Amino acid sequence: MTSSTSQSTPVVSLAQRETMTKASAGNGTKIKKSTNACPNSGNAAHTSTNNATRSYLTKPQVRAAIAAIDFRANTKLMRMARFRAFTAGIDAEDILQEAILRTLTSRSCPAGLKMEYFLMAVMRSIASAIIARRERDEARHWNELDPVVSPLAPDEACEIAERAAAWRQAFDDVVAGSPEIERLVDGIDQGLCGSALAEFASTDRARLASVRKAIKRRVNSVCVELIKLGEAA
Repeated sequence: MTSSTSQSTPVVSLAQRETMTKASAGNGTKIKKSTNACPNSGNAAHTSTNNATRSYLTKPQVRAAIAAIDFRANTKLMRMARFRAFTAGIDAEDILQEAILRTLTSRSCPAGLKMEYFLMAVMRSIASAIIARRERDEARHWNELDPVVSPLAPDEACEIAERAAAWRQAFDDVVAGSPEIERLVDGIDQGLCGSALAEFASTDRARLASVRKAIKRRVNSVCVELIKLGEAA
């Protein structure tokens, strides 16, 4: 039988105990530091929702997936390698080998995504970094040749700023806060299409067609506004 004393004992939550501890400390009472371990320690401690719900291939799985890839010259992966290599000004074999090396070492491939598409994304990243570095080197070279750069006239600077703001706003209008459309646009920028694009955007083929139609309508509307801005300038 439970005594009346135990029934009347209030249950104090962890948050309430912390509040009471802080209050006591604020009133001048010395609080002895606890040496207890964090109650959330362990595998599940402080795990975010994204990390908990998204899984990645292990290194043995990555090696197996790469070993199963068709590297013949007419495959989409090799065509994409040649395209990215062309934009970066390097050899297609070099950019592909670098993408494979990064995938085996420093990159994490999401489970469920085909390895060919992941390698395409890595090659795109490599090519973009090479192009950005080349542009910085060229800019540095020209600055060394002509360190004195004439400032833009106020009206030219204003026009450039307005156009940049208009393009940023145009992209925001197309995406319209939709993560689905943003993923789809990113996949299209990477050269994906069909089932590969649907898989990258985490959707199916039927939904993919519907979202692409919505994007086209928004792009057409945005282009009309940009054309008006150009004519006004």
